[in-house]
Amino acid sequence: MATKLRSNNIAGIWFWLKWILVAIGGFTGSLLFWNWLLLDRLKADFKNPQIAIAWMVAVFGTWFVTLIPLMKKKETVMGHMDKQDESTVTWWLVWISLTIGSFFVSVWFWTPFIAAHFGPVRNHTNSILWIIAVFGSWLVALIPLMIFMYYKVDKAYEDARINRELKAEKRKFQDPVKIKALYIEPNKRKLRLDVTEKLKKIPRTIKSGYLVTASLKDGRKVEHVFISDQKELLGVYDQQDLTFDAQDIVDLEATDLTHPPDFTQKIWLRLDGNSA
Repeated sequence: MATKLRSNNIAGIWFWLKWILVAIGGFTGSLLFWNWLLLDRLKADFKNPQIAIAWMVAVFGTWFVTLIPLMKKKETVMGHMDKQDESTVTWWLVWISLTIGSFFVSVWFWTPFIAAHFGPVRNHTNSILWIIAVFGSWLVALIPLMIFMYYKVDKAYEDARINRELKAEKRKFQDPVKIKALYIEPNKRKLRLDVTEKLKKIPRTIKSGYLVTASLKDGRKVEHVFISDQKELLGVYDQQDLTFDAQDIVDLEATDLTHPPDFTQKIWLRLDGNSA
């Protein structure tokens, strides 16, 4: 069954349509420009192998250069990277360009050289010589290129990783979690006298208070209740709201501190209205 497209899907489809149109238009524009310049204006002989290879390098090279910003934009739109990661894509594009370009340079050099010194390249022996010369010199040229590009791409990836980690740490400090607080009047937070007597048998969790499990008169038990100064409720851990009154408490048990709650601000509900 077909599903209705969401707005972000429509935006993605529109981006891909523009990407395809620009890619086709860029190639067509490059083709028309270099045909006009080489054939019409410069009257170049297209039968000359060097001219033919130069035409291919110019057309595809210009087209590829026009696609670079679009490729980087595609990666950002697709959510594969953020802005600082674009340097990684840039270096990969440079690597691809130099790899393809160095091959065409090798072809451009060896094709007329072999034709001039050994005869037509279509000759079986000359074809083998051409393959060895072109691919051999191309691979030799790629060795320092691969070493250089490995260093640049690896550095770009590492810089991007460090930047992401630094941004994550920065956001952690810029967006502190505030204590959730309710204001309950002090007289409504006071415990019954018989309950406060039971606190004397429970060891203090900290100097000024107790962390306990409270038993309510309706049979419920509320864990991680904090009682201050042996007389009043100060807060509750891991609760979104206060669902009972201090007078509802009929019994107290010390919290098992071998399995304590997550003592962080995000789950602490303070009952005196102080969110500092």
